[in-house]
Amino acid sequence: MKAALTAKCFALALAFVTSWLFVTPGHSGQFDGMTVRIGTFGGKWRDIVDVNVAKAFAKEGGKIEYVLGQPANNMAKLIAARGQEPPFDILETMDNFLPQLAAGGFTDKINLGGLSNIAQLDKSMYDGDKVMIWITQEGIIYNKAKFAEAGIAAPKRFADLADPKLKGKVSLPDISAGGAIPAIVGMAYEGGGSEADIVPALDMVKRIAPASFWSSSSNLQTQLANGDVWAAAAQAGNVQRLRGKVDLEMVFAPVTKGQSGVLKQGYLVKMKGAKNAKALEWIIDQFLTETMQIAVLTEGGQVPVHKGALAKLQKDPQYSFLRLSAEEFAKMYSVDFSKVNEAAYVQRWNRTISR
Repeated sequence: MKAALTAKCFALALAFVTSWLFVTPGHSGQFDGMTVRIGTFGGKWRDIVDVNVAKAFAKEGGKIEYVLGQPANNMAKLIAARGQEPPFDILETMDNFLPQLAAGGFTDKINLGGLSNIAQLDKSMYDGDKVMIWITQEGIIYNKAKFAEAGIAAPKRFADLADPKLKGKVSLPDISAGGAIPAIVGMAYEGGGSEADIVPALDMVKRIAPASFWSSSSNLQTQLANGDVWAAAAQAGNVQRLRGKVDLEMVFAPVTKGQSGVLKQGYLVKMKGAKNAKALEWIIDQFLTETMQIAVLTEGGQVPVHKGALAKLQKDPQYSFLRLSAEEFAKMYSVDFSKVNEAAYVQRWNRTISR
């Protein structure tokens, strides 16, 4: 009798333990024990990725490690590691680095068939080498109250920032800033130039004679919040980030016929030599979930590319200053980086502006 009870108790205990093993998180994740390194921005953006991507990956048993830095910094790390294991498996980069990544043979093909959310993107936003995950919309931001007090008309184009009433109150991006190329190309086209001819842009910068050249969005936002700067060539996300502190308005200056404002685009690429391809593509797909894509704007200040997220955000009047559809994106200018020589831009800038 006692032996029978003991055997029965043992069987029940074994059944319980077996059941527990199958339902306990961490024992059945499809990526158990895998670590993926992502080269990405730091600060608040890293926190957004952690909440919306890394935690979901952790539920599948995996772990994300961050290699933090601006795309230029991470590009330098990649070049330094040439011929060795890449410093990260996935890189978040921007449109201006795509030609360099392709020329160096740094990236591997992405299995788009493994991305369940890719259907939510316009077909122009991805191919086997890259997947777009956000954009910024570049143009002119200005302080409506300060302009009204000074009797200055709302700007319509970059040349309007040369108004004498704005002397000492304008900021333009420094050549090292992420917004430099969109601003330079936009001003070049306005002055009759192009990516291959930025002389008109540099002439316009001299006419505007800005009080400062901002090097980061946080630096610019401090100047705007303090009232030191009333207008700037910058991205629309600053309008949202300073809501409640400064009443800013966004202007998309004309670039080419039928297009106004300039797009800057963020991408994910998979590095050549990276392992665990299925996990990498799962993570890329997680960046394209509706939840993550809404956070791109509501928490990050960039514009999402997911159609469902865009449709929801269009209904919120606080984002009416943005263009929130693929059709509206098409009405903005995308820089042709095959015609951009960044080294030549810097040389011309230093000779013309930094003296």
